Amino acid sequence: MTRVFGIVLAATLLLGCQQAPADAQLNDQSREEVREIVREYILENPEIIEDALIELQRRARQRELSDYYTAIDANQAAIYEDENDPRVGPDDASVIIVEFMDYKCSYCRVAAEWVESVRERYGDDVQFIFKEYPILGADSIEAARAALAAERQGEEVYAAFHYALVSASGPLPTSRIDQLASLAGVDVAQMREDMNAPEIMQHIGDVRALGQRMGVTGTPFFIVDGTVIQGANEMALEQALQDALNG
Repeated sequence: MTRVFGIVLAATLLLGCQQAPADAQLNDQSREEVREIVREYILENPEIIEDALIELQRRARQRELSDYYTAIDANQAAIYEDENDPRVGPDDASVIIVEFMDYKCSYCRVAAEWVESVRERYGDDVQFIFKEYPILGADSIEAARAALAAERQGEEVYAAFHYALVSASGPLPTSRIDQLASLAGVDVAQMREDMNAPEIMQHIGDVRALGQRMGVTGTPFFIVDGTVIQGANEMALEQALQDALNG
């Protein structure tokens, strides 16, 4: 049956690519016979439907990745050179990891454990650039504003507060943000004052615009030394990191 199906399919494709004489074209009966052969083949080999869907998903994924890398090439300065982005790690680090993240995102909470382990394992060899990308409501926006305000008090203060926020589960009302800030060593009164600076919301808007240009629809979204990793895929993140460190 496979051989017959292949022959019929090949003949059909050829007929579709060139104009055949009228008497050589498939008549209604022939078309019905072809349809029946195809139907029987699919019923006998239903796995080809799954295979086809997998292949379609693979091709869609490849197109999506291609679009991401095109967007990265077109937005290098906004991704890597925005002085308003919080950074943890030295500017001369051998590997740069960019993360678009939201403090209310449960997957960002999972990814945060990997981020902290990288900091512990590799120290100054890796720099993180955090793109505050609040997409999950008012609490997310307030938490991002608070983090950007705390960043003005120093890298270590920001790093401690960032981890406290991203590790917290549940709602992030004002009182809890302030509590977490205090525990992380943030001057809460100064943070609240700085949160009202117009450049804070301007920066959040700039990051949102960047994310939209790049097609970032969810968090976390990582760029590990130029390699795109979507979600909290620790295995893929670690592989990309090791490739960068050993490259």
